Amino acid sequence: MNSLDRYLATTLAQAMLVASMGLVSFFVIFTFLEQLGDIENDYTMLRVAQFVAYSIPRMFYETLPFAVLIGCLTGLGVMASNSELVVMRAAGISTLRISMSTLKPALVFVLAGLLIGETVLPPFEKAGRLLRENAMEGTITTQAGFWYREGDEYLHFSGVDNESRLNGITRYRFENNETLTETLWADTATYVADEGYWLLSGVRSSRLAASQVNRQDLSELRWNTRLTPQVLKTEILVEPAKMSILELRRKIDYMARQGLNTGKFELGFWTKLFQPLASLSLVFVAISFIFGPLRESTMGMRVVSGLGTGILFKFIQDLLSPASLVFGFSPIIATLIPILICIALGAWLLRRAH
Repeated sequence: MNSLDRYLATTLAQAMLVASMGLVSFFVIFTFLEQLGDIENDYTMLRVAQFVAYSIPRMFYETLPFAVLIGCLTGLGVMASNSELVVMRAAGISTLRISMSTLKPALVFVLAGLLIGETVLPPFEKAGRLLRENAMEGTITTQAGFWYREGDEYLHFSGVDNESRLNGITRYRFENNETLTETLWADTATYVADEGYWLLSGVRSSRLAASQVNRQDLSELRWNTRLTPQVLKTEILVEPAKMSILELRRKIDYMARQGLNTGKFELGFWTKLFQPLASLSLVFVAISFIFGPLRESTMGMRVVSGLGTGILFKFIQDLLSPASLVFGFSPIIATLIPILICIALGAWLLRRAH
């Protein structure tokens, strides 16, 4: 059985690697062509190539479940076409035993994807977005600016540049009874890394008392806060699904303490946490396909079936994810439903095959 495990692992690992390289190559070409239309200012062809290179870990991570699915379908499909699976079954090796051997190389790929998603993906995603935004506009902006809350203070920034500088700062301070007590506007804020504070410039402050408003104009003002450029860049540049699990956990804990809605970040957290299980559920579907309806199919039919299954899985994920935020049901349910559907489908097909 050790020889059989090694043979299955080698065959399937090669198929998964080829599938992953094919999918990543497709998205590299597609992303490069798409970014060519955005060339302007300092965003040159070289910058486009750099941005695409920074995006490769994200492409690998996002396509990994589908690469594992297609790799299993093609690898097991070749063995089925060569009657190797028939020989294994005739030798008394059960479908369950073959399935367990198939899951081993898939598990290695899944763990590699998890490692890349936790260590490589977040910094590369930040660096790529930062390079693109700075080259195109010289500042990091969002459509409606960026809002941030700290205690009883609500802040809005219109942009962040690559020198740890904020632009267009607005700060509203409230008392516990939700009464507005102070407003502050500043043109820019520069982070002083040595001492860990922001230096506001062009400050216009208004304090609201019971019967009067005290206005003050300052050229500079020191602003002490827990907000750092790293936190800002993480929140602005990286979507929840592309943050690490640790970053998401910290963000959820912080927002929960502030009484804010954590739904979007909880969804990203559970999606990343259950991604290995999602990949293995697709492998289970691939195994059931090979022993079931795709046993005598051609290679092209198996690849098309794999792509179709992956697209359907992704569609259900993308449908349930926003639905959980709109209708308020648990993000865990939204994440687990597609996985449970795959497991149920695989079990039903295997039972029919027997």
